[in-house]
Amino acid sequence: MKPSKYLPKAVMLLLFTAAVAYFGVYAYHIFFASYETAVIYQYEGQHTMSASGYIIREETVLQDGGNLEEIAVAEGENVAAGDIVARVYRSEQALERHRELERLKTQLARMEYIRQRGSDESDAMRMNAEIVDAMTNLRGSVGRGSFTRLDEQVNLLQELVFRRDYTFSEDSALNGEIETLKAQVSELEEETESASSTVYSPAAGIYSAVVDGWEESFDLETLDELTPAALREAAKQHTNPTGSELGKVITSFRWYYAAVMDGEITKHLNQGDKIDVHFEGSVGRLPMTVQFITSPDEHGEVLVLFTSMRDVPLIAPLRIQNVEIGMDSASGLRIPTRALRADQETNQLGVYRLTGTQAEWVPVDLLFSGGDYYLVRSHVEGELDQLQQAKLLRSGDEVLVRGLGISDGKVIE
Repeated sequence: MKPSKYLPKAVMLLLFTAAVAYFGVYAYHIFFASYETAVIYQYEGQHTMSASGYIIREETVLQDGGNLEEIAVAEGENVAAGDIVARVYRSEQALERHRELERLKTQLARMEYIRQRGSDESDAMRMNAEIVDAMTNLRGSVGRGSFTRLDEQVNLLQELVFRRDYTFSEDSALNGEIETLKAQVSELEEETESASSTVYSPAAGIYSAVVDGWEESFDLETLDELTPAALREAAKQHTNPTGSELGKVITSFRWYYAAVMDGEITKHLNQGDKIDVHFEGSVGRLPMTVQFITSPDEHGEVLVLFTSMRDVPLIAPLRIQNVEIGMDSASGLRIPTRALRADQETNQLGVYRLTGTQAEWVPVDLLFSGGDYYLVRSHVEGELDQLQQAKLLRSGDEVLVRGLGISDGKVIE
Protein backbone atom coordinates (compact mmCIF):
# COMPACT_ATOMS: atom_id res chain seq x y z
CA MET A 1 0.00 0.00 0.00
CA LYS A 2 1.43 3.38 -0.96
CA PRO A 3 2.03 5.75 2.04
CA SER A 4 -0.02 8.93 2.14
CA LYS A 5 1.77 11.98 0.90
CA TYR A 6 0.50 13.87 3.99
CA LEU A 7 2.17 11.55 6.49
CA PRO A 8 5.60 13.29 6.56
CA LYS A 9 3.90 16.65 7.08
CA ALA A 10 1.80 15.26 9.92
CA VAL A 11 4.88 13.82 11.60
CA MET A 12 6.74 17.14 11.27
CA LEU A 13 3.77 19.03 12.72
CA LEU A 14 3.58 16.62 15.64
CA LEU A 15 7.30 17.00 16.37
CA PHE A 16 7.04 20.80 16.15
CA THR A 17 4.06 20.84 18.54
CA ALA A 18 5.93 18.62 20.99
CA ALA A 19 9.01 20.89 20.84
CA VAL A 20 6.92 24.01 21.45
CA ALA A 21 5.19 22.35 24.40
CA TYR A 22 8.50 21.22 25.86
CA PHE A 23 10.12 24.64 25.63
CA GLY A 24 6.92 26.26 26.88
CA VAL A 25 6.94 24.15 30.01
CA TYR A 26 10.68 24.80 30.42
CA ALA A 27 10.20 28.55 30.07
CA TYR A 28 7.34 28.46 32.57
CA HIS A 29 9.52 26.78 35.16
CA ILE A 30 12.39 29.17 34.48
CA PHE A 31 10.46 32.44 34.42
CA PHE A 32 7.40 31.78 36.51
CA ALA A 33 7.58 28.68 38.66
CA SER A 34 11.11 29.36 39.96
CA TYR A 35 11.83 31.77 42.79
CA GLU A 36 14.28 34.66 42.99
CA THR A 37 15.50 36.19 46.23
CA ALA A 38 17.58 39.21 47.23
CA VAL A 39 19.47 40.14 50.38
CA ILE A 40 18.36 43.48 51.84
CA TYR A 41 20.65 45.99 53.53
CA GLN A 42 20.64 49.40 55.21
CA TYR A 43 20.91 52.24 52.71
CA GLU A 44 20.55 56.02 52.51
CA GLY A 45 18.76 57.36 49.44
CA GLN A 46 18.59 60.91 48.22
CA HIS A 47 16.82 62.66 45.37
CA THR A 48 19.03 65.10 43.47
CA MET A 49 18.61 67.74 40.79
CA SER A 50 21.22 69.08 38.42
CA ALA A 51 22.25 72.71 38.10
CA SER A 52 24.93 74.83 36.46
CA GLY A 53 26.05 78.09 37.99
CA TYR A 54 28.82 80.38 39.17
CA ILE A 55 30.92 80.51 42.31
CA ILE A 56 30.95 84.04 43.69
CA ARG A 57 33.39 85.37 46.30
CA GLU A 58 35.28 88.48 47.35
CA GLU A 59 38.65 88.42 45.56
CA THR A 60 41.42 90.81 44.52
CA VAL A 61 43.53 90.26 41.41
CA LEU A 62 47.28 90.76 41.77
CA GLN A 63 48.72 92.60 38.78
CA ASP A 64 52.31 93.66 37.92
CA GLY A 65 53.34 90.24 36.70
CA GLY A 66 55.65 89.41 33.82
CA ASN A 67 57.52 86.62 32.15
CA LEU A 68 60.20 86.51 34.86
CA GLU A 69 58.56 85.94 38.20
CA GLU A 70 58.72 83.66 41.19
CA ILE A 71 55.55 82.93 43.17
CA ALA A 72 56.36 82.63 46.86
CA VAL A 73 53.11 80.95 47.99
CA ALA A 74 51.29 77.78 46.98
CA GLU A 75 47.79 77.34 45.55
CA GLY A 76 45.21 77.54 48.34
CA GLU A 77 47.74 78.80 50.92
CA ASN A 78 46.73 81.25 53.65
CA VAL A 79 48.38 84.66 53.40
CA ALA A 80 48.36 87.60 55.80
CA ALA A 81 48.17 91.24 54.79
CA GLY A 82 51.67 92.31 53.74
CA ASP A 83 52.99 88.80 53.10
CA ILE A 84 55.26 88.40 50.08
CA VAL A 85 53.31 86.76 47.29
CA ALA A 86 55.79 87.02 44.41
CA ARG A 87 58.97 88.63 43.10
CA VAL A 88 59.15 90.02 39.58
CA TYR A 89 62.50 90.39 37.79
CA ARG A 90 63.40 92.83 35.03
CA SER A 91 65.75 90.49 33.21
CA GLU A 92 66.95 86.91 33.06
CA GLN A 93 70.23 88.06 34.57
CA ALA A 94 68.39 89.51 37.57
CA LEU A 95 66.57 86.20 38.08
CA GLU A 96 69.85 84.26 37.96
CA ARG A 97 71.42 86.66 40.49
CA HIS A 98 68.48 86.07 42.84
CA ARG A 99 68.89 82.31 42.60
CA GLU A 100 72.61 82.66 43.30
CA LEU A 101 71.77 84.86 46.28
CA GLU A 102 69.45 82.18 47.70
CA ARG A 103 72.16 79.54 47.25
CA LEU A 104 74.75 81.68 49.06
CA LYS A 105 72.32 82.41 51.91
CA THR A 106 71.77 78.69 52.38
CA GLN A 107 75.51 78.04 52.39
CA LEU A 108 76.09 80.88 54.87
CA ALA A 109 73.43 79.50 57.22
CA ARG A 110 75.09 76.09 57.13
CA MET A 111 78.52 77.53 57.98
CA GLU A 112 77.19 79.63 60.83
CA TYR A 113 75.47 76.52 62.19
CA ILE A 114 78.81 74.64 62.08
CA ARG A 115 80.64 77.49 63.82
CA GLN A 116 77.99 77.64 66.51
CA ARG A 117 78.13 73.90 67.20
CA GLY A 118 81.92 73.71 67.05
CA SER A 119 83.87 70.50 66.48
CA ASP A 120 82.05 68.42 69.04
CA GLU A 121 82.99 64.76 68.50
CA SER A 122 79.57 63.41 69.38
CA ASP A 123 78.01 65.82 66.89
CA ALA A 124 80.36 64.57 64.17
CA MET A 125 79.51 60.94 64.98
CA ARG A 126 75.82 61.75 64.84
CA MET A 127 76.25 63.35 61.41
CA ASN A 128 78.13 60.29 60.17
CA ALA A 129 75.17 58.12 61.16
CA GLU A 130 72.74 60.54 59.53
CA ILE A 131 74.78 60.51 56.30
CA VAL A 132 74.65 56.71 56.20
CA ASP A 133 70.88 56.79 56.80
CA ALA A 134 70.41 59.43 54.10
CA MET A 135 72.43 57.40 51.59
CA THR A 136 70.47 54.25 52.44
CA ASN A 137 67.14 56.04 52.00
CA LEU A 138 68.25 57.58 48.71
CA ARG A 139 69.44 54.26 47.35
CA GLY A 140 66.21 52.57 48.45
CA SER A 141 64.07 55.19 46.68
CA VAL A 142 66.02 54.82 43.44
CA GLY A 143 65.87 51.03 43.67
CA ARG A 144 62.08 51.10 44.12
CA GLY A 145 61.62 53.65 41.35
CA SER A 146 60.05 56.06 43.85
CA PHE A 147 61.10 59.57 42.83
CA THR A 148 58.49 61.74 44.58
CA ARG A 149 60.90 62.75 47.39
CA LEU A 150 64.13 62.37 45.43
CA ASP A 151 65.00 66.10 45.38
CA GLU A 152 64.37 66.38 49.11
CA GLN A 153 66.56 63.34 49.85
CA VAL A 154 69.42 64.56 47.63
CA ASN A 155 69.37 68.02 49.26
CA LEU A 156 69.45 66.46 52.73
CA LEU A 157 72.45 64.30 51.83
CA GLN A 158 74.30 67.27 50.34
CA GLU A 159 73.69 69.37 53.44
CA LEU A 160 74.88 66.62 55.80
CA VAL A 161 78.07 66.04 53.78
CA PHE A 162 78.71 69.78 53.67
CA ARG A 163 78.35 70.09 57.44
CA ARG A 164 80.54 67.04 58.02
CA ASP A 165 83.32 68.38 55.77
CA TYR A 166 83.47 71.69 57.61
CA THR A 167 83.02 70.38 61.16
CA PHE A 168 86.76 70.06 61.88
CA SER A 169 87.91 73.11 59.88
CA GLU A 170 90.16 75.60 61.61
CA ASP A 171 88.21 78.42 63.21
CA SER A 172 90.19 81.05 61.33
CA ALA A 173 89.53 79.40 57.97
CA LEU A 174 85.85 78.94 58.75
CA ASN A 175 85.49 82.53 59.93
CA GLY A 176 87.19 83.76 56.79
CA GLU A 177 84.80 81.87 54.54
CA ILE A 178 81.82 83.14 56.50
CA GLU A 179 82.95 86.75 56.11
CA THR A 180 83.54 86.24 52.38
CA LEU A 181 80.04 84.79 52.00
CA LYS A 182 78.52 87.69 53.93
CA ALA A 183 80.17 90.18 51.60
CA GLN A 184 78.92 88.29 48.52
CA VAL A 185 75.42 88.11 49.93
CA SER A 186 75.38 91.82 50.71
CA GLU A 187 76.55 92.73 47.21
CA LEU A 188 74.00 90.49 45.50
CA GLU A 189 71.19 91.79 47.71
CA GLU A 190 71.83 95.34 46.49
CA GLU A 191 71.94 94.22 42.86
CA THR A 192 68.82 92.10 43.17
CA GLU A 193 66.84 94.80 44.96
CA SER A 194 67.44 97.30 42.17
CA ALA A 195 66.55 94.80 39.41
CA SER A 196 63.38 93.30 40.92
CA SER A 197 60.14 94.22 42.62
CA THR A 198 58.19 92.49 45.35
CA VAL A 199 54.43 91.95 45.32
CA TYR A 200 52.71 91.83 48.71
CA SER A 201 49.28 90.53 49.62
CA PRO A 202 46.84 93.45 49.98
CA ALA A 203 44.80 91.64 52.63
CA ALA A 204 44.52 88.41 54.55
CA GLY A 205 42.96 85.55 52.64
CA ILE A 206 43.57 82.54 50.40
CA TYR A 207 45.94 82.73 47.44
CA SER A 208 45.04 81.24 44.05
CA ALA A 209 47.09 81.38 40.87
CA VAL A 210 43.96 80.99 38.71
CA VAL A 211 42.64 84.24 37.22
CA ASP A 212 39.59 83.57 35.01
CA GLY A 213 38.28 87.05 34.16
CA TRP A 214 35.12 86.87 36.31
CA GLU A 215 36.76 88.31 39.43
CA GLU A 216 35.00 91.67 39.01
CA SER A 217 31.83 90.48 37.28
CA PHE A 218 29.78 89.79 40.40
CA ASP A 219 29.12 92.44 43.03
CA LEU A 220 28.78 91.04 46.53
CA GLU A 221 27.08 94.24 47.67
CA THR A 222 24.08 93.56 45.39
CA LEU A 223 23.78 89.79 45.71
CA ASP A 224 20.30 90.15 47.21
CA GLU A 225 19.19 91.77 43.94
CA LEU A 226 20.24 88.84 41.76
CA THR A 227 17.67 87.34 39.40
CA PRO A 228 18.10 84.84 36.56
CA ALA A 229 18.45 87.72 34.10
CA ALA A 230 20.83 89.66 36.35
CA LEU A 231 23.09 86.63 36.79
CA ARG A 232 23.30 86.09 33.03
CA GLU A 233 24.03 89.79 32.50
CA ALA A 234 26.76 89.77 35.16
CA ALA A 235 28.36 86.72 33.55
CA LYS A 236 28.68 88.68 30.30
CA GLN A 237 31.05 91.08 32.05
CA HIS A 238 33.80 88.51 31.65
CA THR A 239 37.18 89.86 30.56
CA ASN A 240 40.05 87.85 29.14
CA PRO A 241 43.09 87.72 31.45
CA THR A 242 46.10 89.57 30.03
CA GLY A 243 48.66 87.06 31.27
CA SER A 244 50.39 89.61 33.49
CA GLU A 245 48.34 88.65 36.54
CA LEU A 246 50.17 87.01 39.43
CA GLY A 247 47.02 85.37 40.75
CA LYS A 248 44.44 86.57 43.23
CA VAL A 249 43.70 86.68 46.93
CA ILE A 250 40.27 85.53 48.11
CA THR A 251 39.65 87.96 50.94
CA SER A 252 36.50 86.49 52.47
CA PHE A 253 35.91 83.02 53.84
CA ARG A 254 32.21 83.21 52.94
CA TRP A 255 31.49 82.24 49.35
CA TYR A 256 28.41 81.68 47.24
CA TYR A 257 27.11 79.49 44.46
CA ALA A 258 24.43 81.03 42.22
CA ALA A 259 22.40 78.92 39.77
CA VAL A 260 19.35 79.43 37.57
CA MET A 261 16.92 76.54 38.03
CA ASP A 262 13.42 75.38 37.12
CA GLY A 263 10.93 76.84 39.58
CA GLU A 264 8.92 73.61 39.71
CA ILE A 265 11.93 71.55 40.78
CA THR A 266 12.97 73.99 43.48
CA LYS A 267 9.64 73.75 45.30
CA HIS A 268 11.43 71.18 47.47
CA LEU A 269 13.92 73.86 48.59
CA ASN A 270 13.37 76.55 51.20
CA GLN A 271 15.43 79.47 52.44
CA GLY A 272 17.71 78.35 55.25
CA ASP A 273 17.76 74.67 54.23
CA LYS A 274 21.03 72.84 54.93
CA ILE A 275 21.74 70.67 51.91
CA ASP A 276 24.56 68.82 50.19
CA VAL A 277 25.91 70.18 46.91
CA HIS A 278 27.95 67.69 44.87
CA PHE A 279 30.60 69.54 42.86
CA GLU A 280 32.51 68.07 39.94
CA GLY A 281 35.97 66.54 40.27
CA SER A 282 37.92 66.21 43.48
CA VAL A 283 35.88 68.78 45.42
CA GLY A 284 33.03 66.33 45.88
CA ARG A 285 30.18 66.94 48.33
CA LEU A 286 30.06 70.16 50.32
CA PRO A 287 27.37 71.16 52.84
CA MET A 288 25.78 74.51 51.96
CA THR A 289 22.88 76.69 53.07
CA VAL A 290 20.12 78.08 50.84
CA GLN A 291 20.60 81.87 51.15
CA PHE A 292 17.48 82.76 49.14
CA ILE A 293 15.26 81.72 46.23
CA THR A 294 13.75 84.33 43.92
CA SER A 295 10.19 84.27 42.65
CA PRO A 296 9.75 82.58 39.25
CA ASP A 297 10.27 84.85 36.26
CA GLU A 298 8.19 84.85 33.06
CA HIS A 299 9.97 81.65 31.98
CA GLY A 300 9.27 79.85 35.24
CA GLU A 301 12.92 80.06 36.29
CA VAL A 302 14.28 81.05 39.69
CA LEU A 303 17.70 82.00 40.97
CA VAL A 304 18.93 80.00 43.95
CA LEU A 305 21.84 81.35 45.97
CA PHE A 306 23.73 78.89 48.18
CA THR A 307 26.38 79.92 50.69
CA SER A 308 29.15 78.31 52.73
CA MET A 309 32.26 79.16 54.74
CA ARG A 310 33.92 75.78 54.32
CA ASP A 311 36.70 74.42 52.07
CA VAL A 312 37.70 77.78 50.55
CA PRO A 313 41.10 76.41 49.36
CA LEU A 314 39.31 73.60 47.49
CA ILE A 315 37.04 75.92 45.52
CA ALA A 316 39.65 78.69 45.05
CA PRO A 317 40.46 77.81 41.41
CA LEU A 318 36.81 77.10 40.42
CA ARG A 319 34.17 79.31 38.82
CA ILE A 320 31.57 77.70 36.50
CA GLN A 321 30.41 74.46 38.06
CA ASN A 322 27.90 71.74 37.23
CA VAL A 323 26.51 70.32 40.46
CA GLU A 324 24.04 67.81 41.84
CA ILE A 325 21.91 69.28 44.61
CA GLY A 326 20.67 66.90 47.27
CA MET A 327 16.97 67.07 48.03
CA ASP A 328 14.88 64.95 50.41
CA SER A 329 16.68 61.91 51.73
CA ALA A 330 15.80 58.86 53.80
CA SER A 331 17.49 55.90 55.41
CA GLY A 332 16.01 52.42 55.47
CA LEU A 333 16.27 48.85 54.24
CA ARG A 334 16.88 48.69 50.50
CA ILE A 335 14.73 46.17 48.59
CA PRO A 336 14.20 45.62 44.82
CA THR A 337 10.97 47.21 43.60
CA ARG A 338 9.59 43.78 42.62
CA ALA A 339 9.90 42.57 46.21
CA LEU A 340 7.28 45.04 47.50
CA ARG A 341 3.73 43.67 47.54
CA ALA A 342 0.31 44.74 48.85
CA ASP A 343 -2.18 42.68 50.81
CA GLN A 344 -5.30 42.35 48.64
CA GLU A 345 -7.68 42.75 51.57
CA THR A 346 -6.04 45.51 53.63
CA ASN A 347 -3.72 47.12 51.03
CA GLN A 348 -0.97 46.91 53.65
CA LEU A 349 2.44 46.92 51.99
CA GLY A 350 4.85 44.16 52.83
CA VAL A 351 7.49 41.70 51.68
CA TYR A 352 7.86 37.94 51.85
CA ARG A 353 10.93 37.08 53.86
CA LEU A 354 12.54 33.69 53.33
CA THR A 355 12.80 32.13 56.79
CA GLY A 356 14.42 28.74 56.46
CA THR A 357 12.41 27.21 53.61
CA GLN A 358 9.18 29.13 54.24
CA ALA A 359 7.85 32.45 52.97
CA GLU A 360 6.95 34.78 55.85
CA TRP A 361 4.80 37.90 55.34
CA VAL A 362 6.34 41.01 56.94
CA PRO A 363 4.33 44.28 56.79
CA VAL A 364 6.45 47.33 55.93
CA ASP A 365 6.18 51.11 55.55
CA LEU A 366 7.49 52.70 52.36
CA LEU A 367 10.04 55.44 53.13
CA PHE A 368 11.68 56.29 49.81
CA SER A 369 11.42 55.43 46.11
CA GLY A 370 14.72 55.38 44.22
CA GLY A 371 13.67 54.22 40.76
CA ASP A 372 14.74 50.58 40.78
CA TYR A 373 14.61 50.19 44.56
CA TYR A 374 12.58 51.12 47.63
CA LEU A 375 13.62 51.96 51.16
CA VAL A 376 11.32 50.40 53.75
CA ARG A 377 11.06 49.60 57.45
CA SER A 378 8.91 47.15 59.35
CA HIS A 379 5.36 48.36 59.99
CA VAL A 380 4.93 48.74 63.74
CA GLU A 381 1.73 49.38 65.69
CA GLY A 382 2.09 50.03 69.39
CA GLU A 383 4.65 48.43 71.66
CA LEU A 384 6.12 45.07 70.66
CA ASP A 385 7.00 42.12 72.85
CA GLN A 386 10.31 40.29 72.40
CA LEU A 387 8.85 37.76 69.95
CA GLN A 388 7.36 40.50 67.77
CA GLN A 389 10.61 42.45 67.85
CA ALA A 390 12.49 39.35 66.68
CA LYS A 391 10.21 39.19 63.62
CA LEU A 392 11.05 42.71 62.44
CA LEU A 393 12.78 43.05 59.08
CA ARG A 394 16.55 43.48 59.43
CA SER A 395 19.60 44.09 57.29
CA GLY A 396 20.87 40.78 55.91
CA ASP A 397 17.41 39.20 55.60
CA GLU A 398 16.53 37.47 52.33
CA VAL A 399 13.29 38.50 50.61
CA LEU A 400 11.45 36.89 47.68
CA VAL A 401 11.55 38.95 44.51
CA ARG A 402 9.90 36.65 41.99
CA GLY A 403 7.70 33.55 41.97
CA LEU A 404 4.08 32.50 41.53
CA GLY A 405 1.70 31.53 44.27
CA ILE A 406 3.75 32.95 47.12
CA SER A 407 1.82 33.08 50.37
CA ASP A 408 2.54 33.31 54.06
CA GLY A 409 3.90 29.98 55.26
CA LYS A 410 4.42 28.47 51.81
CA VAL A 411 7.39 26.13 51.49
CA ILE A 412 9.86 27.45 48.92
CA GLU A 413 11.87 24.83 47.10
